Amino acid sequence: MSDTLIMLHTAISIIGVVVLIVVVRISPTIALVLGSIYLGLAAGLGFDNTVQTIVQGFGDLMAEIGLLIAFGVLLGSLLFAMGTLQKLSDMLLRVFGPRATPYAVGISMTSIFPAIYADVLLVVSAPLARSLAPRVGRNGLAAMGAALSTGILTGLVLVVPGVGTLAVAGLLKVPLGTMLIYGLLWRFPPSHSPRLSMVSF
Repeated sequence: MSDTLIMLHTAISIIGVVVLIVVVRISPTIALVLGSIYLGLAAGLGFDNTVQTIVQGFGDLMAEIGLLIAFGVLLGSLLFAMGTLQKLSDMLLRVFGPRATPYAVGISMTSIFPAIYADVLLVVSAPLARSLAPRVGRNGLAAMGAALSTGILTGLVLVVPGVGTLAVAGLLKVPLGTMLIYGLLWRFPPSHSPRLSMVSF
């Protein structure tokens, strides 16, 4: 099968999963399994190989990050049960006020708590956002969700050892130290010299 057809079936699979979740309101887990089955069958793997590949991929994923996510959920639950999140919420609201709290949370997710695994940080910090949401305004849930998403993903891409920085260095086959040096020169260039690199730090 040509690369064009594979890309086409991949796009159809992704769109189908989104439609199943958003429009049909099917559980995301079931929608992802259905999308994976469609992609495997459309790519010509056959039903047996498709199911085997899905099971193997799920097992590999759970072995690598499943435990991290599970312990992240446990840590978040413990913080909530001990009252730590409520105290932290009260402190943030007292120091920054309701309007600035989402910005403070987003900036802290980028600078103080950068993540290698964004999903783990999201699971750990989601209870804090949920407890703050009703107290920051009418659109508090949307504001806190946006703050978490933007802060976590920005930290993931821009802060070492974020996966974005490492991925770009690997794809360009540039040593990480060299990339960071040129990135710093690009970000903070001397006043008398031109910017030396297209890589932004």
